[in-house]
Amino acid sequence: MTAAQQLATALAHRGTDTAFGMPGGGPNLDVVGALADEGIRFVLAHGETAACIMASTYGYLTDQVCPAIVTRGPGAASAVNGAAQATLDRQPLLLVTDTVGEASATRIVHQRLDQRAMLAPVTKASVPLSTQTSRTEIADVLDFVAAAPAGAVHFDYDPTATDVGFPPQFTSADTGATTTDASRLIAAAERPVVVIGLGAAPHAVEVRRAVEDFGAPTLATYQGIGVVPTEHRISAGLFTNGASERALLEQADLVILIGVDPVEPIPAEWSYEAPVLALTSTATIDPYFPTTAEVIGDIGQLALALLVGAHTWSDGAGAEYRETVRADLAAITPEPVGAASVSAPLTPLDLVRQTSAAMPPETRVTVDAGAHFLAIMPFWPALEPKQVLISNGLATMGYALPAAIGAALARPENPTLCLVGDGGLAMTLAELETVARLNLPITIVVFNDSALSLIEIKQRRGDDDRGHGGDAAVKYQPTDFAAIASGSGLIGRAVETPADLSRALGAAALTGWHTPRLIDARIDPASYRHLITVTRG
Repeated sequence: MTAAQQLATALAHRGTDTAFGMPGGGPNLDVVGALADEGIRFVLAHGETAACIMASTYGYLTDQVCPAIVTRGPGAASAVNGAAQATLDRQPLLLVTDTVGEASATRIVHQRLDQRAMLAPVTKASVPLSTQTSRTEIADVLDFVAAAPAGAVHFDYDPTATDVGFPPQFTSADTGATTTDASRLIAAAERPVVVIGLGAAPHAVEVRRAVEDFGAPTLATYQGIGVVPTEHRISAGLFTNGASERALLEQADLVILIGVDPVEPIPAEWSYEAPVLALTSTATIDPYFPTTAEVIGDIGQLALALLVGAHTWSDGAGAEYRETVRADLAAITPEPVGAASVSAPLTPLDLVRQTSAAMPPETRVTVDAGAHFLAIMPFWPALEPKQVLISNGLATMGYALPAAIGAALARPENPTLCLVGDGGLAMTLAELETVARLNLPITIVVFNDSALSLIEIKQRRGDDDRGHGGDAAVKYQPTDFAAIASGSGLIGRAVETPADLSRALGAAALTGWHTPRLIDARIDPASYRHLITVTRG
């Protein structure tokens, strides 16, 4: 068997059923063909980073090792951001590139890059694949993709290589505190606050039962949303290490982190005096939190065993705090950000509230980076983990649309909603054709204000309201995304007022949420400054 065939066979034996990519001429086509021979479907994307995001999202939702197949040189270089997204957002991805072969590398310079060196910083491992790679070594690599914390692993495929010197077995050494240490901290606490992170999602049933019985206010990171339903009596809202949760954490005499990864909070100082107890499946390498004790093991079983005892929080304290924060976010005194148009009175909160009310409760949502997520994340309802998907660790623009494609293919029985800004959609606009070609159940809602609004807010902080490049650094000319969507084969509709939006959502409900469509919402960005003040400070 060729190395391509061995890889395809190993993936099929693990249950992989889908691959994504953008092939070029060369041995990467052998991989695509070998996957097809094993019954693994290949989904053609328009860009390599988009293909990686599709694959990592699909793998994240299906618990598969899902490959993205790209060509050497420009293909590998274009995949870097997609690999970084998978690694920092802790999603599994196998990136397979071909490369200038060992036999001709001394003669051929065209498209010759040290791809393993280029991809090593954004992957868990970047390793060779050749006829000399054994089945056991391939299996080890596939195991490593999914091993916590999940991330991207790169296979550099050279069918001509003879002696590639495969790296040693992947291992990790875990140490931590004892459950007795943790029990003492919890027993002494009167006002504990629980923070749920991305590592809790695989153990959601046990963690939810444990925190419900415990009854203390519970915060969730962006990737921990839904482990406890967002509208639950103990759910106090979001944890980002920003301003909105500060008043609650300042009351805490113990902070209990369940599956929280240091990659999740924003890069701000930790200013709380309460001791920190971490329950985690892997030893923490990056010391973001001043952890008093870290217990390593099965997160669900640890939560059930340790979260016991009394505290002084009233029943429903979490929900009370959550609604106070939401009220603060909604109490907006408009303050223009740049030149807000009075002809577009649709606000980001209008858009979020109306859309969330119209969509079925089982809808899966993908959210792009940008100012709009400040209106989405505190208000969007989630009943289960992985229902709201966002690039948090990397926080890359251009995530939401390819992630929606991966999600819709992984879970076609549920509608998928893509919430994206105009800047992020412009980065992945060609993938509208992918949505139409595959007839995916995706509704795309564009927060269209012709600007990088989050950057504009940061740009205009301080005394110089024109600083950091002015409008030239953050403003676009208006784009008719509805027309582009129609030209790509989707239903496209532009809205400018809450009434327009209500009619568009009503029409979508009548035709069904499984019809691909795009709603181009021309919003007034004036409230973004208030939202960032409340959430970030």
